[in-house]
Amino acid sequence: MNDLTLSETAAYGSARWCAMRLGVSLSKFQRTRPLFEVEGFPKVDPLVGLTLKADVDAFLAKRRRVADPDPAAHHSRETKSGVRYHEL
Repeated sequence: MNDLTLSETAAYGSARWCAMRLGVSLSKFQRTRPLFEVEGFPKVDPLVGLTLKADVDAFLAKRRRVADPDPAAHHSRETKSGVRYHEL
């Protein structure tokens, strides 16, 4: 079976694509999709019959537990006392 939604250019993904994106088997995804949806996983778009990939990525991003480093929180490598701990 040729699943066109596996293409990077496709905006929507099949159940197979969703399973691959989540890193689970297709059968496990199909069994557990209702539980995923309770947790906010996007439902199948009724018009297209597929799941919007951007919504899946947003679901995954929302579930992240570790934030990206804040680029504005750059710390000087030298302390106020002038000690350069990185050179010790």
